[in-house]
Amino acid sequence: MDTYEELMEVYKDISIIGEIGSQLSWDQNTYMPKKAAAMRGGQGAFLSKLFHRKITDPKVGKLISTLEGENLDQNKNAVVREIRRIYDRKTSIPEELEAEIASLEPLSMQTWVEAKKKGDFKIFAPHLEKMLELKKEYADKVGYPNIPYDALLEDFEPYTRTSQVTEVFERLRKKLVPIIETIVSSGKEIISFSGNYPIASQEEYYKKILTDMGYDFEGGRLDPTEHPFTIGSGDDTRITTHYYENDPRPALFSCIHEGGHALYEQGFLREHMHSPLGEFCSLGIHESQSRMWENIIGRSLPFWKHYYPGMKNAFPSLSSMDLDTFYRAINQVRPSLIRVEADEATYNLHILIRFEIEIDIFNGKLDVNEIPQAWNDKYEQYLGIRPENDGVGCLQDVHWSMGAFGYFPTYSLGNLYSSQFFDRMTKDIDVKDLMGRGELRPILSWLRTNIHHRGKLYPASELVKVVTGRSLNEDHFIEHLKSKYGKIYDVSF
Repeated sequence: MDTYEELMEVYKDISIIGEIGSQLSWDQNTYMPKKAAAMRGGQGAFLSKLFHRKITDPKVGKLISTLEGENLDQNKNAVVREIRRIYDRKTSIPEELEAEIASLEPLSMQTWVEAKKKGDFKIFAPHLEKMLELKKEYADKVGYPNIPYDALLEDFEPYTRTSQVTEVFERLRKKLVPIIETIVSSGKEIISFSGNYPIASQEEYYKKILTDMGYDFEGGRLDPTEHPFTIGSGDDTRITTHYYENDPRPALFSCIHEGGHALYEQGFLREHMHSPLGEFCSLGIHESQSRMWENIIGRSLPFWKHYYPGMKNAFPSLSSMDLDTFYRAINQVRPSLIRVEADEATYNLHILIRFEIEIDIFNGKLDVNEIPQAWNDKYEQYLGIRPENDGVGCLQDVHWSMGAFGYFPTYSLGNLYSSQFFDRMTKDIDVKDLMGRGELRPILSWLRTNIHHRGKLYPASELVKVVTGRSLNEDHFIEHLKSKYGKIYDVSF
């Protein structure tokens, strides 16, 4: 066995450990009994230790160093680069620290669910304080070039610095706020949904849309959960959603959103499974797939010209609502409290709030007990509304209970990537015509070729240049908003 094959054998074991952890996490968030949280914490800690020992074995370091001195092809160079990155980060973190974080996660998440239901941050605060303590230690061990948040952001958006994200977000905010103000001041009525939308009917019709998108149900599932997510990869890629019987929109668009994530995970070339070339590039790129399907495709007029008749058949409560009204109802721009239900324009302000709070926490400017006040003040400042309780405020997201600090910025980065990719796609295929005929597979084929099949061949900043010819920028996203909402709200920007 040559050196490269030997490294791949080790990485395969590491990858399989990750797959097992993913399935335990899926179970934890869907059907796991309440009393099992402590046991699951122990299982997670064991897998974390096993993973850590495998990747930090000095033998792995020697294999990497040997290969870095060889003349490898592009694919193998990318694989060695990515394994080096993981090896360097993991060898800097004590095994016990990672195990302690993994052990805390199930109990933290369980407490978060209780606190969210009761709308009381104080219930969750002790677990969050402990998680933050561990993640601050984690950041210190990993090291960072400028601020602690760099170390956390790197977990989700490799090779990216907080200063880079801050610069992009600042440009986005300056262009976005006037657009939102113009739309909100247009005086257009708010269209509400009324009636009953049985969960069984929602599940049936949304499964049809997912199937048309290309989601393979023989290699996946759709299940209910508190907070929608996608987990797994390849031939075991699972998605979840949260249904509301009085409004079909949240589950509809979370299904399309999570379906976009799942298509990415199902789209890696099987010959590259259990290698970095069979893994997602970054969470920003991952979000570009879900946000493109959810917003640019799934909220477009051509898409619903095809799918709305079936939607009306599935839900008699929509019988009196015409297509134009429905289209406006799913594209309303208005300040709201809940991130996952926000429109595609104001959504980025939700992310900016979380980004700023996380940076303040890790820079020592914000204590745990100050989070609800800071959160509420920022919602009033950026969106002009104030949460009535913590459940619809700082407890609405699952991320902090999991220790996923640094994750939130990837959502807005995904919005920007998605618009840039979509603009390139429209130059290659007639996307509007395909959506209007319900022929979504050519769209998926384009994404497979240009993004999914490449895995981690390129870092995200390079991938966007390879696909679109330009570095990441906010221009395409801003133009998308202006073109779409200028027509819906009859305004000019």
